[in-house]
Amino acid sequence: MRAEGASSWITSFWHYAEPIDRITWTYILAFAVGLVVLGRDHPSWRNLFMVHMVLLGTIAVILTVWHGRTDGIAGLVRLTYPAILYTFFYIEMGAAIHWLYSGFMDYQVVALERAVLGVDLNIWLTRLQTPLVNEWMMLGYASYYALIPILALTFFVRHRIDELRSLLTATTTTFVMSYVLFIIYPVEGPRFYFADELGPPLEGYVLVPLVQLIIERGAIHGGCVPSTHSAIALIVLIWAYRTYRRLAIILTPFVITLFVGTVWGHYHYLTDVVVGLILALIGLYLADRWSPANRRAG
Repeated sequence: MRAEGASSWITSFWHYAEPIDRITWTYILAFAVGLVVLGRDHPSWRNLFMVHMVLLGTIAVILTVWHGRTDGIAGLVRLTYPAILYTFFYIEMGAAIHWLYSGFMDYQVVALERAVLGVDLNIWLTRLQTPLVNEWMMLGYASYYALIPILALTFFVRHRIDELRSLLTATTTTFVMSYVLFIIYPVEGPRFYFADELGPPLEGYVLVPLVQLIIERGAIHGGCVPSTHSAIALIVLIWAYRTYRRLAIILTPFVITLFVGTVWGHYHYLTDVVVGLILALIGLYLADRWSPANRRAG
């Protein structure tokens, strides 16, 4: 009877799950399995595994209890909990970067860019850097942290629930694809690979040291292909143009500067940005296919 009850509860939970819920739940479960199979050399793998088990149960409860909520605090949590977990997913990726390979593949990315561009773009750009320009570039780079909250909360407040779900489905799908690529193709990035050739750190007044502090405290060593900053920024910008044209016009210079700033600040290669933009378009396509409107029509 207990087995039948558990099976019924799981069936009920899965019935209430939207595509974004299934993607998030499956990713958490897959990472937990990865910890057991590939990640047991990490000193905290057991703790991480237990955290994933708790997350799986918590999400199942949220979907079962609040499956129909689209307003208030409960509705906000129900609809946006995957986005709340993005930072955790990124930080824990530091434990998974070398699940398959012990080293990094930067030499391949650098060889490709030298063949296509004729130069190491990250090093070449250092001749153009000034404190004022660096500040503008880091303003664009730092705008990433506000992009999803700005548009997602706008959708929620205006009760555009289908758009909110589709936006977060696109970003979540893109993050998952990115994290898988982090593991199967680990790249540490130009700030490590070119450490002896880039010269002194960027100079700036406020935003440059702020971004450097964020990177030093929160960035993992690896996880550069793709640039998730660029991928998510493109998704948000496209959704803004679809729904709030004035907001999109305001966001456009920040997003373009973000694309450049990821390379300018030596956090990514140009290749990372290009791959990120491609994954963003794939994430958007899949989210559109899975959108509530399309599923109702189907």
